[in-house]
Amino acid sequence: MIKRPLIALLAGAREAQDATVWLAQTKADCVAIRARGSAKIPLDMTEAAQVPRDVQGILDVTHSFDEQTRQAALLRAPDASYACVPRDVWAAQKGDHWTEVDTLEQAVSALPLGARVFAATGRDSLSALHRHDGPVFLRQLSQHSDATGYDNCTFVFGAAPFAVSDEIALLQKLRIDVVLARNIGGEGSFPKLAAARALGLPAVLLRPPVRPEGARLRSAKDVADWVDAL
Repeated sequence: MIKRPLIALLAGAREAQDATVWLAQTKADCVAIRARGSAKIPLDMTEAAQVPRDVQGILDVTHSFDEQTRQAALLRAPDASYACVPRDVWAAQKGDHWTEVDTLEQAVSALPLGARVFAATGRDSLSALHRHDGPVFLRQLSQHSDATGYDNCTFVFGAAPFAVSDEIALLQKLRIDVVLARNIGGEGSFPKLAAARALGLPAVLLRPPVRPEGARLRSAKDVADWVDAL
């Protein structure tokens, strides 16, 4: 009997649903590990709290900035073959006024002095954002009652999907001068940047971190070929 390779799917981005379908068409046994704080995407697959140490492959379908989930998986199974399903980042178009940087510290330095900032960079970014000398409004996708802990930082709550018209209204209501975001690509998170474009506002974008070396898979055939090579 041919032994079926064991694959760990790191699920966090919406493309994880496609990946489960693609993996189901292969000869692999699969287990999914949901990234902490990720949306509850339906996954037709056995789930586990962490990557089994005996996996032969790790298929990374997390958000591009989720280095914590990625690194934890690689530490658990350092000899496993790594592959990811990448998402194309956004590219500036006519009407966009973007400054692209690599770190949060660079992003804060790039903000205009005293500017009112709308940020979509995650709660962990507060420790850097509070160093800005103007008010910062940090988007949260889930309602909670926690305080930011910093006088110049305020949580703004909202759940996807977002409409460009609603984002325009929000930026106007908050009297925003600049938008700060992570360049995660995809359609769902772009409306805030479309709103900035419509209002003629500048944006500061964080480039995604470089993923580990490994195959980049974009189709069922790519996944099948990767599994067959394990």
